[in-house]
This record gives sequence, C-alpha cells and structure tokens, in this order.
Amino acid sequence: MDSSPQDSDGSADPNLVLTLVYFLTIGAVLIGTAIYFVVMARITDPEVRLMELITTQREVQHLIDNLSSQFGNFFRLPLRWRAMKPYYTHHMLSWLFILALFTSTVITIVALVLDLAQVARVSTLTFVASFNALFMTRQHLYYIRRTYLTYDAEHYLVLDTTQYEYFKWSVFNVVQILILVIEFIQLLSFPVRDMVDSINLANSADGGDSNTAGFIIGIITMFANLSSKFFVIQFWFLVAVIALISLVMGSIHVYNKWRPHRPIALYWVKYLLPLANLFYLPMLVMLIGSASCLSKLGTDDYSGANSGLLRCNDPSVDKPLYLALTLAAYSVGYMILTAFVTSFDRIPIKGEIHYRSEGVAFLKNMSMLLSIDFLLVADSYRHIRSILSLIIILAMVCFNISSQPCFVVKINYWRTLGFCCILWVALIVTMLTNETSTLEKTNVGGIA
Repeated sequence: MDSSPQDSDGSADPNLVLTLVYFLTIGAVLIGTAIYFVVMARITDPEVRLMELITTQREVQHLIDNLSSQFGNFFRLPLRWRAMKPYYTHHMLSWLFILALFTSTVITIVALVLDLAQVARVSTLTFVASFNALFMTRQHLYYIRRTYLTYDAEHYLVLDTTQYEYFKWSVFNVVQILILVIEFIQLLSFPVRDMVDSINLANSADGGDSNTAGFIIGIITMFANLSSKFFVIQFWFLVAVIALISLVMGSIHVYNKWRPHRPIALYWVKYLLPLANLFYLPMLVMLIGSASCLSKLGTDDYSGANSGLLRCNDPSVDKPLYLALTLAAYSVGYMILTAFVTSFDRIPIKGEIHYRSEGVAFLKNMSMLLSIDFLLVADSYRHIRSILSLIIILAMVCFNISSQPCFVVKINYWRTLGFCCILWVALIVTMLTNETSTLEKTNVGGIA
C-alpha cells in the first residue's frame, strides 16, 4: 500500500521528501549551471570572451558533425550482401538485433492485449536489450569508420596520442570529478540494493532498515524510490523532457536546413554536456525502472509492483499505455543522450579532465547494460543476474585499464579503483545470493 501523506506519528512521508529532493536537485543544478556561465561571461575580458566563443562554436560544429554522422550510421543499413562489405559482422548483427526488436515489439503488443503478464515481461526485457545491442553495434561500426565519416582525420590522430599525467584544480575539473563520484555511487547502488535484499533487510519485521537504506540510496543517486502516487508525476515529467529534447533538436535541424544562410547559433550546446553527463543515468535508469515495474504487474514478482526504484500499482496507471510510452521514451532518450555525450571530441587543454568519446561510449553503454541486468532480470534468477553483473563490471575494469579513456592518467587510475570496488561488492552479492531456486528453474541441480 502507498504511504499516506503523513505517517501515523505525524512525521512527513519519506516519499514526498524524496520527491521534493529529486526535483529540487534538478532545479538547483540547472540554476547553478546557468548562474555559473552568466557570471563567467561577465567577469571575462571581452576579447578573451570573443575568442572563447569562436573556439566554442568550432567545437560545437565538430560535435554536431559527429552527431549527424552517428545518426546517419545508425539509420543507414545496407540490405544487399555486397553492400555490407567489408563490415559483414556489424551489419548482420544489426539486422539480427532489428529482427529481435521487431519480434519483441509484436509479442509485447499481443501480450498486453491478451493480458499475458509473464510474456509481456520477457518481451520487455528482450526489447530493451535488443535496442541497446543494436545501438552499441552501430556505434562500434561508427568508431571503426570514423576516419571516413568525418572531415578531420588528423584531429583524431592527435586525440589518440594525447596523454597527461596530472590535472589542474579548476572549476571545470571539480565539476568533472563530482560527476565521476556521483556516477560511481549510482553504479554502486545496483549491487548494494541486491545485497540489502540478500541479507534480508528488506524482509525484516518492521522494514525500517531497508526503508532507511533505500531512502538514503535514492537521495544520493537521484534514483528515487517513489510510491505509486508519485510515479505518475515523475513518469510524465521524464516523457515530457525527452519529447522536448527531441522537438528542439528536430526544429533546429529543420530550420538550419531551411535557412542555411542564417542558422541558429549553437555555441550554448557545449554548456549542456555536463548536465547531460550528470542526468544520463538517472533519466534512463528511471525509465528502465518504469518498464521493470510495469512489466511485473500480474506476475509472480508483483510484490506491490516494486521495481526497486519505483512502485507503479496506482489505479490510474494504464499498463499497456504506460509501458508502450516507457519503451518509446527510453528508445528515443537512450539514442539521443548516448549519441550526444559521445560526440564531443575536442582536443583537451593540458591539465583538463576530458575523455575520448569511444571510452565514454563503451562505459555509458556498459552502465546501461548493468541497469538492465539489475532491473529487468527477474528476482527468481537473481544468481544469474549477479553473475552477469560481474561480467559487465569486469569488462568495464579491463577496458578502463587497456584503453585509458581519460586523457589524465591519474583519473584513469582512480576510476579503475572505483570499478574494482563495485566489482568487489557485486562479488559479495553473488556469494550471498541463494541459487537454489535458480538452479531448480533451469533444471541444473546443485546445492545452495
């Protein structure tokens, strides 16, 4: 049952507090970012400001070219075998994932019409996983062909060979470090939630420890664990934000094509990158949480329709409508946000914390696979879920060590250490998870 506006002892509803903190945090970040750039514009010398605007416009144009190339590479798939040469593997995998995407879409629609809850849940997982795999495959092909898709091969040669030992303490670098810390806590929260369940805090007599832990995790990570009466508010807020982003991008693109001699100045796009990186996981993970919660309605894992992040068992929630909108919003949001945060490929200033776009792409995609694993794989397969999480996090550790995605060596070191901490917690969760029910379901046999 949902919490009442006030608890029986007269204290404020934790869900209301968490909702207020959630939206106040978003507002504070947006206002703080705007104030920072306004203040910097006023205190900077006009000539220096003019040079910065010229440089920024050049960097943003490069970002837009990369973004256009990524979208073009994603949507242009050859049908003929000869046209796939020499990237047969990428194109065949892409068509395979498209087939899985189409099949899961049809099955989801049929399952929702016929009220086949368990089938709808499996098809939802298949849809989200297939779309992520499709985008990752096309993006990997983009990075392989990038020299031919963009106009500046020398630019990428410099990026591939640049490396710095240390960074300078500046406002920009402090923001980058804060984003890294928040991202670490967000990723750590997935195995921590499973660990809390594994040691049965969630099933304690009064549930106080579990509720407190969930509340603290929700505050820190911005993955709000909201009751059903707040689910509708947050759901339509996220859908509206993604729809607005799509509308703005489409309108600017159409206008600049229509009026190429008087295009809209886009230097301000650069200032949205820190915000996009900060809210990347909260926005997309909350949509996956919505899909997880809605797909549980009517299944054995119903348990109040709790996805671990959201509770969607409100009478006003129409499952077919909300699930369809969730999948559509996630597909659009994931494609736009991932392409956007991985298209900024400028040569960094010495001492500045900056990342290679292919490194950002891999780690962002792995983060999304981790959230899909923890939120959409059924609780009855928790042991398999924890093993998959180990594989994903281990891949992130190995990639960070081998590819050195940050231009600053020290940041790569600390980031690898953070991933290893998450890996250690995931390993503990795997050891604590009771595998008996999973082994019985898969007919493998064994002992818990």
